[in-house]
Amino acid sequence: MKTIHSARTGNACRDEEIARNNRLFFEADQLDAEAYKILGNEYIEPDTWRRFSEAKKKADEKYQEANQDWMRIRKMMINS
Repeated sequence: MKTIHSARTGNACRDEEIARNNRLFFEADQLDAEAYKILGNEYIEPDTWRRFSEAKKKADEKYQEANQDWMRIRKMMINS
């Protein structure tokens, strides 16, 4: 019985990790969308491009964080 409980606990932990990772990707998607909103349909002046570049960098960093986290989760799942 303890083995079943441990498996359930392990699955719950894995599910929580995956849910957290999904939130990271969602946040990255939101940041990316916000970056492109800065561009809009207006003439792109240097300040607009600078603000877009800064916002896009934040989105890219969040995507990188989410991808690294997903690789960690995959490794954990493969090794368990």
